[in-house]
Amino acid sequence: MRRGLFLLLHFITSVGFAAEPSVVSFYRSQQSLFPSGQANRDDLEAKILRRDFEPWLRVTWNKKSYEIPGETIIRDVQVTQELIAKNALLLMKEPQDGAKRVTNVAAKTSLKVLRTNSYWAELYDSKQKLQGWAPLHLLESPIEDAGVFITLIDSFLKRTPQNSSGIITTVPRMQRLTALGIEKTFLKVSYQGHIGYLDLANLVGRADFAMWAYHKTKGWLGISHRENGFLLTVDHQKISLDQFIAFNPYMNRGVACQKLNDDAPSIRSRVEIENNKAHRWALSALEGHGTVWWRMEEPESLAKEPIVNEISMDQLMKREVTAVAFVAKSMKGLASAGGIFRTDDGKIWKEIPLFEGKNYPVAVHPDGVWYVGNYRSFDEGKTFEPYIKWDKLAERIQVGLHKPPRHLRITQIEPLTNSRIRILVDTGVQKVKMQAHILSQEWMMVK
Repeated sequence: MRRGLFLLLHFITSVGFAAEPSVVSFYRSQQSLFPSGQANRDDLEAKILRRDFEPWLRVTWNKKSYEIPGETIIRDVQVTQELIAKNALLLMKEPQDGAKRVTNVAAKTSLKVLRTNSYWAELYDSKQKLQGWAPLHLLESPIEDAGVFITLIDSFLKRTPQNSSGIITTVPRMQRLTALGIEKTFLKVSYQGHIGYLDLANLVGRADFAMWAYHKTKGWLGISHRENGFLLTVDHQKISLDQFIAFNPYMNRGVACQKLNDDAPSIRSRVEIENNKAHRWALSALEGHGTVWWRMEEPESLAKEPIVNEISMDQLMKREVTAVAFVAKSMKGLASAGGIFRTDDGKIWKEIPLFEGKNYPVAVHPDGVWYVGNYRSFDEGKTFEPYIKWDKLAERIQVGLHKPPRHLRITQIEPLTNSRIRILVDTGVQKVKMQAHILSQEWMMVK
C-alpha cells in the first residue's frame, strides 16, 4: 500500500497535472455593459491588435468614497490652452498604447492642447510643427495659462447674455471653448462661426480648480470657489472672473461631468481625487467573432510603476542634503537630497517617487507622524496624504498680516510637544510661523 502511494506521489510530482486554461470574458466594445462570450486567454493574447487604457478614479464627495470612470471627471490639465512636458516624452500618432511614434519632445517643452480625454491629450509642438498624443500624467499645467472652458451638458448658445434671449444653436457637452469675454453670468464664445453666449453654470474652467488666482492689480488671492462669473476669495471678496489672468490649482481636485447613478457625485460637483487607476484592455481578432475587447487585468496605476532608486548612506552624503529627520532612538527616517528618501536602517535609502526628485522640508513627529512639505504619513513614510487646507491657511495668514500672501511655500517643519507642529511659511511678502495640532487645520500665527 505504501509503495503504491509512493509511486502515485512520484507520478504526480514528475508529470504533474495540466493546468486548466485561463478563460476570460470578451466584449464588443469597452463600453459594453455585458460580455459577448468567453475565450481562452492564450488565444486572445496570440491575436492582440492593440492595447488601451480605461482610467478610473477613486474620489471623495459628500464624505463618501467612490470608484468611478475617469471620463466622468474633468481635471485641471484638461482645461488649459497649453501643457508642459514634465520630462522628455514621445508624441504618438494615436491615443493608444504601442501606437506609432510621431516625434520626441524635450522636457519642459510647452505644447498647445488640441483636445483631451480622461487619459490622453492631443498636442501640437509649434517648434517642430508636429502634433500627436501623450498621456496626461506626463504633462503639467502652466500657472499663467488662463485656460479654456468645457461644456458639462448640452447648452444653448444665446444671441445675448440673457436667459430670455433667442437661441442660435446647441453646443454639445465636452466641447472646448475659448472665452471672448464675460458678461453677467454668461461666457461670450465663438462656436462654428457664431458669436454668442453660454450660461456659465453649464461650464467648467480653470477657476473651478483654483487654490490661488492672480488678480490684475491685487496679485495672488486665495480662492474659495467660483459662482458663475465671479470668484469668491478666502477673505470673502466677490470679484469678477475676468479680472484674473492666472491660476494655481488644487492638484487633486476634479469636477464631475457625468452622473452615474443616484448616489454618485452630481454634475458640477467638486470632488477630491484620492488616486488614479486604469483598467488595461486589449483588442484581439477572435475566430468566429471578429474583433473583440477583453480586460487584461484588474485596475493598475495609470503611470508605469516607477523604479525605486536605492542609494547607500555614502551616496546620500555626496548629495546636497537640505533636510534630514529620524525617529527617536531609531535609524528610520527621511532625507531631502535631490529627492525625498526614506530609510529603515540608516544604510539603504529608497527614493519616494511621489515627490519627483524635488526637495522639501522633512520632519518626524514623536507621535509617529512623518512630514514631507505639505504631505504627512501615518505609516512611517510608506504612503502620504496632504495635510494642509491651503484656503484656511491663507485666510489665517491674511488676517495676521493684514494683506494677502502672494504665494505659500513651506520652508521648515518643526515637531512640538503636546501633539503640535509648527511650520515656517514663505508668503512672498515675509516668512511667518504657523502652529496647529497635528490633526487640526486651525492654524495660529506665532512669533
